[in-house]
Amino acid sequence: MKIDKVTVQNYRTLENITIDFSGYYTAISGRNNAGKTALIKVLRQTFKDNLRDRFAFSRDDELTYQEDKTQWVSGTPDILFDYYMSVEKDSDPGLFQFIERFHSQSITSATIELRTKLAQNSKDESTCTCYVNGEELSSYESKEIFQKLKSSNLAFVHDSAARDNSIFYGRSRFLHELIFSPDERKQLSEEQKRLQNKVKSISRVHRTELSELLGHLEDKYEVEFAIPDGMFTGTLPFTINLKDKNVDVPLDDWGSGTKNRTHIMMSILQAHRIQSKDDENRITPFVMIEEPESFLHPSAQAEFGRVLRTLANDLKIQTIVTTHSPYMLCQENVTSNVLLVRHVSRGKLKQTERVQLKENTWMEPFSEILGLDNSEFTAWKDVLISNTNCVLLVEGEIDRKYLEHINSLNLPSFQLPEGLQIVPYEGKDALKNTILLKFILEKFKKVFITFDLDAKHELEKTMPWT
Repeated sequence: MKIDKVTVQNYRTLENITIDFSGYYTAISGRNNAGKTALIKVLRQTFKDNLRDRFAFSRDDELTYQEDKTQWVSGTPDILFDYYMSVEKDSDPGLFQFIERFHSQSITSATIELRTKLAQNSKDESTCTCYVNGEELSSYESKEIFQKLKSSNLAFVHDSAARDNSIFYGRSRFLHELIFSPDERKQLSEEQKRLQNKVKSISRVHRTELSELLGHLEDKYEVEFAIPDGMFTGTLPFTINLKDKNVDVPLDDWGSGTKNRTHIMMSILQAHRIQSKDDENRITPFVMIEEPESFLHPSAQAEFGRVLRTLANDLKIQTIVTTHSPYMLCQENVTSNVLLVRHVSRGKLKQTERVQLKENTWMEPFSEILGLDNSEFTAWKDVLISNTNCVLLVEGEIDRKYLEHINSLNLPSFQLPEGLQIVPYEGKDALKNTILLKFILEKFKKVFITFDLDAKHELEKTMPWT
């Protein structure tokens, strides 16, 4: 399932806003208190992380009108959440077939356009209306579909800044869940029988002692210990160890950056496992990550940002991140980035607004994070949207064509490495911005830069000579 758009009215700072999610990777940026977390909470109201939330006892996402209604809006207008989704027959057969039951006409397309509109009034009374391919459903049908959405595991959520969830006392342990295929569940069931027999064998003393205690009661009982039925039926909670130089170390003992990346990758893996299951009831979830750059050095942020974007597009797993890092912004499709700002009225912060990115303002999310002027990015657009790991930067388009022509001659003395992309950066002055140049250098695994020798003196202070 994929979220295409959400419209929010009268919720916290989201007085009236529409957010479009294009592609499989969306990065939401903005200053602190711009509304990023509020938008994530809107998504979490309906799309749950049920596998993990069962262990998060302290989480409370219940919507209450008095606390959540936009404070500066007069009167008592409803809080409205309006979700627009695409449900694929191949990747979401469980939800696709469920929706078909309530549709008056046969659905012949491979994709269903599902719209779910939620309203909560001042008395905290909620209503839900669903639309299938533009057709409004009855109140009963809408409630059934909405409950299906809420009860399904549709969102894998990771908040990098929050403390690890734990179901153990003492040391914090972050639990993941392994999701098993039918064949794997069969194998685990056989192992469970062996384990049951082992438990019976080694627990005789425990059973005897407990029987003696229970013998003080008037009713007599026989004691038996067993592994809980259903423990291995579909999922299994587990912790992770990482091996480094032949030493197994619990993940909790690694650095925060390593822990954070591993937890996020597990969420993506589990989403892909569900997507790949041969199960007619499956619904492909999406992944939401708050601040994936947390605890990472800029070079590690650049690498991890590339990995997240690549996985989202290759696996076709919708990934929505909130970020303060330019390395986590979508660089291959810059117009899919979402920049949120707060409107200021009479010196006070008011509603959250989305900055509309156009052909000539695509760089605004990067400018906001790096603290640069938009004009400083003009020469770097082709470099930023380059989807490669190794790049040769040249001053202009003529230089690019010249090198490509020489390379095409297959001269033994001049062959560019395979996979190297030649990208123009439009003039030596672009190399003088140290902040932007550092960002560009971290974006790629390998960077080669060419410039005219007569500019060497000017660039000595900014270029990292080796």
